[in-house]
Amino acid sequence: MMMPINTVGGPSASEVIQQAFCPAIAVLSSPDVDVVCSKNRLTFVELLQPFSRLSVEGQIRDVNQALHSVTHFRLSVRDISWRPASTILARRLLSEAVTNADSIEINPHTPWYDSWRETLWSCLEMTDHDFARHYLATLLVVSSSHPNPMEQFQQLNDQLTQLMSSNGTVDGPRWFNMLSLRYHVLIHDACDGETSKAEELLQTMRNAYGSHGCHLLVINSKPKKGSMVEPGLPAPDPWLRFLPRKASKSDASIEGETVVDGADAGEMELPGKVVEGTNSQSLGSLPKMPIMDALQEAMQEININSILAPSPSTSALSSLTRDESTNMKNNLSQRSAVEIKDDPLNAGLGMTTSGLSVDEADGTGLILAPSIVESELHGGCLTTEDLDRIQGLVNDFCLKSLLPHMERQMRLLNESASARKSTHRSLLSATKRWFGSSRPGGLQTTQTVAVSYHPESVQLQLRRLGDLAFLLGHYELAYHSYHSAKKDFEADQAWLHYAGAMEMAALSVFLQNGHNRTIPFHYFDKALTTMPYWATRCAVLASECLKATNQYSDAALQLIRLTSEDADLRSAVLLEQAALCFLRSAVKPNSSSGDAAKPNMVPLIRKYAFHMILAGHRFGKSGQKRHASRAYQLALQVYKGHGWSLAEDHIHYTVGRQCLNRQQIEAACHALGALLKPDSLQTAAQQTAYLNEFIHVHQLLNKHRENEIKTSTSLPVLPLPVIDSNQIRVLVDTKDPTENISPPVSEASHVTFNDDEVHHAKWANMEEKLVQSAFGTTHAMFRPTNLLFSNTTNNTAHPQTYCDDLISLELPLTNPLRIPVLLCDIRLVWNFSGADGNLSNLLMTNNNPLVTTYILPRIVLNPSSSHKVVLNVKPKAEGMLTIEGVAFDLRPVNVEPSAAVVGLVSSVSGRVMFSLQGPRLNATQQERHGKVYASDKRLSIQVGPRMPKLQVLFNSLPEFLFSGEIRPVVVELSNICPSVPVANIIIASNDPLHLAFDLPRIESKNVRNDQIALYRWDPTQKSIKMWLKGTENVGLTSLDLMFFSSNPAIKARYRLLRHCSKIFVSSSLSLGAWIQRVPSGENRTETLAVQLQVRNLRDADDTSLSGIAVSQVALLSNRWHLRSDQATIPDGVLHPQESLIGVLLAIRGTEKREYNESVVLKLPSHGRAVDFQLDPYRSFVKEFQKTTPDTTLVVCWTATQASEDGFGTLLIEGQHYFGWNSQDIASSSLPETSLKSHQQQLVSYSMEYSTKVFHDFDQQKLCVIPVTLYLHNCSQQQVNVHYSANFNTG
Repeated sequence: MMMPINTVGGPSASEVIQQAFCPAIAVLSSPDVDVVCSKNRLTFVELLQPFSRLSVEGQIRDVNQALHSVTHFRLSVRDISWRPASTILARRLLSEAVTNADSIEINPHTPWYDSWRETLWSCLEMTDHDFARHYLATLLVVSSSHPNPMEQFQQLNDQLTQLMSSNGTVDGPRWFNMLSLRYHVLIHDACDGETSKAEELLQTMRNAYGSHGCHLLVINSKPKKGSMVEPGLPAPDPWLRFLPRKASKSDASIEGETVVDGADAGEMELPGKVVEGTNSQSLGSLPKMPIMDALQEAMQEININSILAPSPSTSALSSLTRDESTNMKNNLSQRSAVEIKDDPLNAGLGMTTSGLSVDEADGTGLILAPSIVESELHGGCLTTEDLDRIQGLVNDFCLKSLLPHMERQMRLLNESASARKSTHRSLLSATKRWFGSSRPGGLQTTQTVAVSYHPESVQLQLRRLGDLAFLLGHYELAYHSYHSAKKDFEADQAWLHYAGAMEMAALSVFLQNGHNRTIPFHYFDKALTTMPYWATRCAVLASECLKATNQYSDAALQLIRLTSEDADLRSAVLLEQAALCFLRSAVKPNSSSGDAAKPNMVPLIRKYAFHMILAGHRFGKSGQKRHASRAYQLALQVYKGHGWSLAEDHIHYTVGRQCLNRQQIEAACHALGALLKPDSLQTAAQQTAYLNEFIHVHQLLNKHRENEIKTSTSLPVLPLPVIDSNQIRVLVDTKDPTENISPPVSEASHVTFNDDEVHHAKWANMEEKLVQSAFGTTHAMFRPTNLLFSNTTNNTAHPQTYCDDLISLELPLTNPLRIPVLLCDIRLVWNFSGADGNLSNLLMTNNNPLVTTYILPRIVLNPSSSHKVVLNVKPKAEGMLTIEGVAFDLRPVNVEPSAAVVGLVSSVSGRVMFSLQGPRLNATQQERHGKVYASDKRLSIQVGPRMPKLQVLFNSLPEFLFSGEIRPVVVELSNICPSVPVANIIIASNDPLHLAFDLPRIESKNVRNDQIALYRWDPTQKSIKMWLKGTENVGLTSLDLMFFSSNPAIKARYRLLRHCSKIFVSSSLSLGAWIQRVPSGENRTETLAVQLQVRNLRDADDTSLSGIAVSQVALLSNRWHLRSDQATIPDGVLHPQESLIGVLLAIRGTEKREYNESVVLKLPSHGRAVDFQLDPYRSFVKEFQKTTPDTTLVVCWTATQASEDGFGTLLIEGQHYFGWNSQDIASSSLPETSLKSHQQQLVSYSMEYSTKVFHDFDQQKLCVIPVTLYLHNCSQQQVNVHYSANFNTG
């Protein structure tokens, strides 16, 4: 019988015990009673079950005449033909109780355990030592529609007397004693008969059987009009949860995954023989034992020792708990290669898959077809008044008949037991004195010869008294009775009776609320070892008592003791409860301090998870796959993320195998994918096995999808490789790969992933100058063009690109495993939104002409390593291109490429999706208090119209220059998109001092401080010449160029092409000068003396240059003229570390706006003359004079260098500059000497005097030496000069 349970918080320990021990009431009815009750789709017993609890409080007087209240009094009403379930049937009913629980969601309360426990109580048989399950009373029920109800009552009484005469037989029912209460019920159908006639019959019954032994029950007050019930009923169907599921013809048709629990009678230890009753409501026939054994053996597919064998992820665990009834039909016909095949067994039994009865809630197990349709409600002819009458029947029976009867029986048993006990003790004492004691030294096993007692023996009388007091809630009297009987049973070595008495004595002490007596939990331990037949009930009740006293660890041990290899379902249920006990139990943490404060209690979380794993394993073996997945999921919550990597792998692999065996291939893929995690501790061989099985299962999934759906399907998400999405870099304007370009020709570098200065401020400055020059002005909030996006850039706006532009993504691929992984056919997964709608290449066979996807053939990811790969796509239409992930084929590493062609390779096609997260925001208070992240749109690229695209080629672009060397480079420019016209081509350079173009320069307004030079290129020109000049500072220098172009048909849009190359500058010459104003004869013209020093800085052992020769010296100034007739410059070649010193004189001339080339000292034997009025020399000098003085001294030099091929030499030409301002000239102006202050530089002076004077001091004591002081005003203004003479007499 199924009793109602508290599905919210679960019943308490007291309620569990009271549910296990209820007064048993038999029902003996005439066939016409079933006709009346059948209108409500019920039997009479089923009609009473929802109302079997006494709704009011009853009272009795105990043996001492003390008033005692009876609360929570509940009846166990059974048909008199009821028989205990056989072993096979009991296992089936227990499995259904677990399978058909209202909910199997993860919850601290387990309603399936309550259902299993209640089913366990109902499956226990009646025994001689447990009178609490014997019938205390019998309800004799006759319908008022019977032709002669009184005669029928007499026949029922005679039948009951005959049954009671055989009380105690193996197959028959058992009564508490021969004085069993008989209660007569006359049931009346309000729609078919007259109520007055029924009342007359009731009066006749009272005259015959007494007023307290009869009752009239009127039902069916509402005519039957279908299956709908009256709206006033307390529930739509209060009987549904109490109705057992009955066997039908489909019981023999079962699925391959059976819930048969054990091969022997280890689950319930119940009789193996089925006793059929005479009532039509009894259970039908069952399958024979050989069939059940065969199916049980087929389920032994999971080995408990395979702890580290293959298992699913949390998503797979969740998928197992879903309703699978839709997929079960296909699953029955399509079995995996690793699944246990049950077709031969079914064929041998003559069964087909079409006749299988499958449980809709789980799809597993041996399911009995219900005898009623659950969509049709019970009690369709009953009203609320009828329900009140049914409850009134139960109340009247209990208060007026049953409780008084039990009170009388308890008093009689107490008196009889007391009288016989004294006599029994006297005889026993004398026997012991004369013959000795037979008391054993310890408990014996149940194999000892059983002791048989007379039904009226004093020991059984005491046991009856205890059971009766226990049922009435008089636990004090019950304990004393059990305790007294226990001693007698122990003395007689009646160990089964002894164990039962100890169990009931311990329960009686526990139920005595407020009593100070210590609960004898050791009684349960003795009972468990003494009566294994009833060990399950004893362990369950003992655990409930221990849990109620917060002894959860001991309760768990009691439950674990009942687990065995031959009882999978029982072991699973008890192991799960033991795990929950460990979760609620706690221990004190280790503390070295002697603090009196109580430390926090720590739950035994690891024991909980371990036993939940064991429970999940046993659930799986018993066919309860949904409960197995739930148990594994609970355990995974403990192990996951806490370093229990191997335990996680066991969980994933176990559930993965369950998914695969149940044809849940997609869930199995998710489960096995969790094994390929980054922090896996498995060996390389085990990871190889995981990877191979993962690929194999995915192949099964693809084949399954191809069979179901003939069209293309999307790619599955794979766990390998690991991609950190935030580290992805996007380059929206990638240079197209070009062919047939080889040295000495090189292409403009543009932006690459290896460019460290891609976001340098110099590029923004150059772009701003180009935009201002091309469009006349720039926006106040000018934003430079960004081509490379990463996690360090501002990604709140969509990247911009144009049609036919190559987009590149740099992906960091990580292989966390200890084995190499091969990826083939790697390509990007995208979604394009344009004028034609949304298009995607996510499907396997999707070929889209609007976006070209480039495929990387293969890459091998080494064990525990990371690789950066670059993948490309090219949009060909305007719209929004979103990069969603990367697709590839995952293959074993040791597969030959030729094997893939012939289809001999095992591979799986899948994808890894990207997930970006912008930087965390912290601007507002709301953002600081919460976790708010900025949007990251770097993978959503806006594609604009086609734009011209320039290709720039450099011919003989050097990688090495000498300081001051001037090298010409030919630059070729072309438009690689001829369909789009190009216009407004401008070149920008940020180093005009060392770079010049043979193009008209666009002058800026700020001529002196402008560091960016702009040149306009005529689109009709195909090539120009560019000159490079080696910098004065040796080392690595950067050549930065930016090419600007636009489409004349599209305004405010332009394209940029960058070039950045590194040039190493080596030392050549150093140039210094010592400048001084000197007097120049009679005309007093201002004259400068320039001492020139040229030094070869090459190392002595350097052979790269044969020597450096000064070929030309020029003074370029708008104020000074060089006097060539008074210049002295030695001739010759400067070898390494040699210096040249020359003297030049310059006189002041008429100042001009433009500088003029004064007299040039030409050295014909060394090179050719340089015309400084021509480019690029004019450009270099002008740029030099923008940042340095107005007078420039130029030294031109030549050198020879051996060619790279070793044959011939190359002529190298270079120039060095030295400049000064006229106001900065001092007496010494060598570069190593600091100049004087500006005030001292305004006036120059010289003195004229005799250095040797002859004077006779005898004649004249004072010697006068004439000194002439010459002052020269070097400025253009009047200067007042004050001087004083200082004499040095030393």
